[in-house]
Amino acid sequence: MSIDPFRVPADALVVVVGGANLDTVGFSENALAMNDSNPGQVRSNPGGVGRNIAENIARLGVRVELVTAVGSDEASRDLVARTRATGVGMDAAVVAFDVPCARYLAINDERHELVVAINDMRALEALTPECLAEEPRVGLLAAADLVVVDANVSVATIEAIPSLTHAPLLLDPVSSPKAPRFEGILSRAAAIKPNGHEAAALLGYAVETLDDAQAAARELVARGVGAAFVTPAERGVGWADARGSGCFDLPATYVANSIGAGDSYVGGLAYAMLAGVDTVQAARFASACSAITLGSVDSVSEEMTRERALATMKEMYR
Repeated sequence: MSIDPFRVPADALVVVVGGANLDTVGFSENALAMNDSNPGQVRSNPGGVGRNIAENIARLGVRVELVTAVGSDEASRDLVARTRATGVGMDAAVVAFDVPCARYLAINDERHELVVAINDMRALEALTPECLAEEPRVGLLAAADLVVVDANVSVATIEAIPSLTHAPLLLDPVSSPKAPRFEGILSRAAAIKPNGHEAAALLGYAVETLDDAQAAARELVARGVGAAFVTPAERGVGWADARGSGCFDLPATYVANSIGAGDSYVGGLAYAMLAGVDTVQAARFASACSAITLGSVDSVSEEMTRERALATMKEMYR
């Protein structure tokens, strides 16, 4: 009887430290006309890098708790309730008083690709190192089997995390301006998943092609990261770990919305790391999760399941 390698222990716990917000995304019907009104559609849903990663992990069937900060308004209470309804634990969320719910406002072009976005993450300033050291957050971090960190939180908070957990760390740099916040804990990271712009911000040179991505992944490993997965603008991933490196293209995928694809990639990596599969298999599983999200108008696909991800991976890499 064959053994399924993509099986996570039933009692595994992932703790995600990062942002939660409401996403408002506009989809233009035609080529965007600058300085003018564009016909299209507007959707609003729960979002945020950390929150999206956590929901993907929950949909893959793993217990997950989100350590984040929200505002004290009705929109924040709705965000917490809707996130909890997806299976994500929210008891560790900090409430920041007199601060509105965090929001992400994005414009997608007629190809459903992101053109520009604005994020208001003031609420996350309340997620301080002192907050992490309090219950229930400190207990969750101590009990975690994997901790995922997104770079929306402050440098001080990021650098406090390694002293509060013995679990492997999986890092999501979020954006090129925020990626350098991880420089102080790279040597503690079990894995990192930057896109080309984020890798460039960390390493100081352009990362555009698959060859660039592979080289960047190798350098991140040389700087102490256990495994690196770099996704450049050119479709595909460059990967590296202590045993080697490589890169591979990705099959063409229908894109309904590009927002959230990176978050689902990290959610897939979290699952693969808990399952203990090798770096190439982890990259393929994560790529399958990303492909599922690209095909959805939502930033987290309701069709995300372990079984769907495995079937998509088999189809992509048959």
